[in-house]
Formats: sequence, C-alpha cells, structure tokens
Amino acid sequence: MARSIFSRYGRQVWILVAGSLINTFGTSIAYPFVSLYLFKYRGVPMADIGLALLVAAAAGGIVSVAGGELCDRFGRKIMLNVGLFTQMAVFSLMGYAIMANMGFAEFLLLMALKEASGGLYRNVPQVMVADTVEAGDRNGAFSLLRIGGNLGFALGPVFGGMLASYSYAAMFIITALTSGVYMLISICMLRDTRPDERDVAEHVSHAPLWNDTPFLIYCVVSALGSLVYSNLFTTFGTFAGGFVQVSEAMVGLIFSLNGFMVVFFQLPIALYLERFKLTTSLILGSLFYAVGFGIVGFCTDFWTLFASMFIITVGELVVTPASQTLLSEMAPPEARGRYMSFSGFIGNVGSACGPAFGGQLMDRFSANIMLMWLVLGALELACAAGYLYLRLRLSARMDDVRSTAV
Repeated sequence: MARSIFSRYGRQVWILVAGSLINTFGTSIAYPFVSLYLFKYRGVPMADIGLALLVAAAAGGIVSVAGGELCDRFGRKIMLNVGLFTQMAVFSLMGYAIMANMGFAEFLLLMALKEASGGLYRNVPQVMVADTVEAGDRNGAFSLLRIGGNLGFALGPVFGGMLASYSYAAMFIITALTSGVYMLISICMLRDTRPDERDVAEHVSHAPLWNDTPFLIYCVVSALGSLVYSNLFTTFGTFAGGFVQVSEAMVGLIFSLNGFMVVFFQLPIALYLERFKLTTSLILGSLFYAVGFGIVGFCTDFWTLFASMFIITVGELVVTPASQTLLSEMAPPEARGRYMSFSGFIGNVGSACGPAFGGQLMDRFSANIMLMWLVLGALELACAAGYLYLRLRLSARMDDVRSTAV
C-alpha cells in the first residue's frame, strides 16, 4: 500500500508535501504564541490584540487575491519563493522586535506583514498540484498536502511551548530558518508549473471570473460552510467548558481527536471517495456537518461531545479534498491562481465572521442553548442544498471533465 501511494504521485507532489510540513511546523512554533507574548509580557489588552489579529488577517486576505493574479502572470515558483523570503524576513524582524522591546505599533505592522507574506504564496502549492496531477488523482494529492500541514501544526506548538520558557526571540528566529529551508527546497528542487502561453492560447477562451456563475455559487456555499466550521475552534470550546462543564484538559483531548483523524484517515478516505462524484462528497460531508453541529447542543458530558467531534471531523475529511479538487477542475488552467486565491479570500471572510456570528447565537440562546447548534446545523443543510444546486449547474458545463467530477 505504501509503495503504491509513493509511486502514484510524482516527485513534485512529495516535495510540496514535505515543504508544507516544514513550513507549517515552523510557523506554528512561534506565531500562535504572539498574542500570549503581547498580553503576558507586554501588557497589551486582549481587545487591542484581537484588533491587531483582525487587521493582519485583512491584510493577508487582500494580498492573497493579488498573489493569485501574480501567480498566473509571472509563475507559481517565483511567487512561492518571494512569499517565503518575505516571511523569513518578517519572522527575523519579529525576533529582533522582541529583543529590542519594540512597541505594540511595530508588532501590529509586523503581524500585518506576516499575513501579507503568507498571502503571496498560501495557495501556490494547491495550484501546483492542480497543474501537475491528473483530475482523477487530485483528491489524494490534496489530502497529502493537508496531512503534511496538520502534522506540522501538531508538532510545532509543542516545540514552541518548550522554547517559550527559554526565549521568545529564539522561537521567531527558528521559524525564520524553517521558512528559509522551504525556500531553498523550492529553489533547488521544484519546477514551475505555470501553463505555457502557447498551450493556453490553444484553449477556448473562458468567461471572466465575475461571469462564472457556478464558480460564484461555489464560493458562496463554501463561505457559508466556513462560517459554520469556524465555530468548531471557538464557540465549541466555550460551550464544552462553560455549559457542559468539561475541564480544559478534556476539551484538549476532544480537539486532539480532530487532528489525529486528519493525519491517519484523510488519505484513505479521500482515495475511497475518488469513485464518487465530487459534488456527492460535498453534499454527504455537509450532511455529516449538519448532524455533528446539530447535536452539540444536546451533549451533556465528555463522551457525547467526543462523539459530536467525531461526526464533524468525518464531514471535514469528506468535504475538504473534494472541495479543493472541484475548485481545481472548475478553474481554467491559465487562471488557477486567480480562482483559488479569490475562493480562499471569500472563504476566509466566512471564517472571520463565524466566531462573531456564533457568539451572537450563544448570547441570544443561552437559556436554550441547543437552538444555537440547531441553527448551525440548519446552515449546513443549506450548504448541502447549495452543492446539489451547483451539481445541476455544472452538469452541462463539465461534460468534458472526468465523469465523476460533478
């Protein structure tokens, strides 16, 4: 089995998976601890830190749209390298800012620059996979990228937590070094996958992004799903600790189930689902989400919350690779960067609004909290209906793509 998996995907994919692991490991060493450092050691109020994170996220989202356009115009590899070089420089400056005891304004600027550097290259690995992997194999390839990122994120904070007791500045310097390692791997081992202009010219011209109705439907439905899903790592924990009275240690175990399931089950599930239509996976995964989120309000102890997390994570394992694969097939080859970056930006808007929306629901329905989670479950049912409608819109358009596409 292992040999068949390694032979199924080319060298380019495995280099991107390794790079994703290294990069995510590095960024998760330091960046998750920025808010703790500012609050605990610099005395910055949490409200100001929250505003800084919002400004930084907005900067990253805006730059990611431009990054997608540049990726299509100038090449995938150059944008990956520029983004990684900028990220390396920013993390080095963050380490220096800690040693020099710089003020909050300087950290706000550096946080915005960090997110902007990520926006330059964040979608490039997915674009390169879509460029190099045949449509029928993309589910597994996208899953491997995701596994690499999740494994890096699982290991990085552990190492960062140990470093924090020694030196916050060292955390950021080491993170800068990991960005540099990924950049060197890219320079020496990756090839650019941007379609040749002559090949692009041979294709029938495509409608502008804003006139691509099925794609816009996909973006809206995905953003709605992101709005619901973002509550998993915000209001879910608040509900578990505040309403069900589960201890912080037990809440951590519940969240760890999500990470371990992604690492161990994402690839086999993605490979199994390749025999079904992509929209079938999206509809099925949304239904798992609907059930998982809908029953959270009825949970009364650790094990029922654990079960709801299991169901939600199954939905995540089904939806995520299918969503990335469908997007890669909807996007014209010469505009994949633009399509993926725009879709990512709209999805991030949903994710950014999700915790605020969930918080409002939690306050409004605090006396009858199950209603909050039923509302979130109902929104996922709306996503399933949206993907069904998308399937009908795509049927005629994608007849020339593999039969399982829609």
